[in-house]
Amino acid sequence: MKSISVLLFLGASVHLAAQCPNNNSFYTDLTPSAPGESESDNCVWGGDYVTVDVVSGESYTFSMCGTSWDSMMTLYKDDGTFLAFNDDECDWQSEIEWTATFSGEVHVVIDKYYCNSNSSCGTLTVSWADSVSGGGGPGISGSGPANDDCADAIPIDCGDSVDGTTTNATDDDDAEDCGVSISAPGVWYSFEGNDEYVTFSLCDETDYDSKINIYSGTCDDMYCRAGNDDQYGCSNYSSEVTTLCYSGTTYFIFVQGYGNETGDFTLSVECHGYSDVPQDCSGGITICDDNTFGGNAASYGLVQELNDVNRGCLTVEHQSQWFFFSPITPGTIEFELSPTNGIDYDFAIWGPYESITCPPTESPLRCTYSALYEPTGLSLGAGDSSEPPSGDAWVEAITVNNDDVDKYYVMLIDNWTADNTAYSFEWNLTGVILNCALQLPVEFLEFSGKVLPQRNELYWATASEINNSHFEVERSMDMIDWEVISFIPGMGTVYQETEYIVNDPNRPFGVCYYRIKQVDNNGEFSYSHTIALEFNPMIEILSLFPNPTRQVINASIQANESEEVNVGLYELTGRLVQEFSIQLEPGVNLFTFDISEVEQGLYTFRIINDIGQNVATERLFKK
Repeated sequence: MKSISVLLFLGASVHLAAQCPNNNSFYTDLTPSAPGESESDNCVWGGDYVTVDVVSGESYTFSMCGTSWDSMMTLYKDDGTFLAFNDDECDWQSEIEWTATFSGEVHVVIDKYYCNSNSSCGTLTVSWADSVSGGGGPGISGSGPANDDCADAIPIDCGDSVDGTTTNATDDDDAEDCGVSISAPGVWYSFEGNDEYVTFSLCDETDYDSKINIYSGTCDDMYCRAGNDDQYGCSNYSSEVTTLCYSGTTYFIFVQGYGNETGDFTLSVECHGYSDVPQDCSGGITICDDNTFGGNAASYGLVQELNDVNRGCLTVEHQSQWFFFSPITPGTIEFELSPTNGIDYDFAIWGPYESITCPPTESPLRCTYSALYEPTGLSLGAGDSSEPPSGDAWVEAITVNNDDVDKYYVMLIDNWTADNTAYSFEWNLTGVILNCALQLPVEFLEFSGKVLPQRNELYWATASEINNSHFEVERSMDMIDWEVISFIPGMGTVYQETEYIVNDPNRPFGVCYYRIKQVDNNGEFSYSHTIALEFNPMIEILSLFPNPTRQVINASIQANESEEVNVGLYELTGRLVQEFSIQLEPGVNLFTFDISEVEQGLYTFRIINDIGQNVATERLFKK
């Protein structure tokens, strides 16, 4: 059991310890033209951000070193995803050295300590490191790709599309066969699980015959999850794998080649969400007793879950359903699956497992891909455990020994004909009793949230709870570092729907990620899926007029909620010379301010919220 220590600082904006919010004003673009080149601007203010177009696998330095004021720097993707942060790398100034894990735009957010704006010029320099040629394609450093070893795996995330190469990669003795054999040098990527189905794809994006393997764990202790060599429908013998990636688990993606082939590729990452329908393994149905039941499926669900590791005699899902069962006594399991019309149904069974694994990560215990249009199933004396299309549709019964009691089996039933025809399923159990109470300790019906004017509101509901101690609500700004913001007692054991609501009034600006940690009475725990809520008050200065001005300044301010704020007029040194308190209402607000007593010069007009953060800035000249 893991031990987790949580330290909460009440009454403070927790996110300030790790980064500044992504709410600054765009200033300019500082994209270097080529490797080895730099771009600089000598008048970047706190409260500005600049954009930089980066290339996956390339290294960049963002530096405020030498600036006269105490700076802070935060790096974000253009979609608001946090990437990196630095406060005092060089004396009181900031610098970030960073290797891009994607190609696209980043925002370099500059603030004066502590996450504030100012009106003093500082120099920001963006440098693109000079690439070192290793003889073949993107990502090369020295004699081989930068991610040649597992320890140097390049992190990737949902929505990423990264260019890579296996040219000049070296053999990896630590990589074990996983669905497909390790036959050529390869390179490594890492992915942090998010309780979603994730597709890692080379489909149509390689110039050589590729393979892909997915592992979980650590570089020193890997567990095979999935693998593929030549995905159906992909050109040029390219590969693709979809698997369910659990939160709190690191996954390693190994890209290699068939035979000894190497070359260039593009690896894309697509996250599909979490599925609770029986067409996907995560939504599998518990079946028990020896009663006859019927079933039907209209699709393969959210994603294809069969791959070279687990498909066995099958190919892909057509119209499929997933089931779980667990014997609590030894004996023999037989069944008959009968289509209501004469069509082709296939099935596979995996296990026995200590716990349910979705999707399965090994070959099936039983599998039939018979092309016969007639009943299929398990039968004593069938004599085989797996069948090709030429088989008779029947495979050997499952014998449950004492060591198999209370373990779990996973079953896939697939309508190969894909014509929506239903079927009936009839058990024939000898000595075996199946566990009808087989279910997760807590069955989540929903987990969602919404952004309200003064707080983020989180809602979840459970269909049932078994030995549930409590829930821990966790929040993160980057889906890497999580903090507990609330403890909610569970209901123990109940078989009815229960609803929960938690408020987060201390939310930071930007995107917050939330998940629910459910803890059993015995200390075991599991996580819900992760949701994201973006809090952006959207206070915007639409116009200041007249500008320049002699007596008064009119301000048109857009707001999306009621809020009392301060408006300040600041010298370029950062000194406040005049301040007003105003009440904003949703929509466009028009205010007139008398600044006739202010001396001639250049000022900044700032809006400061109730926690002292600068949320909007414009320049103003007083005649």
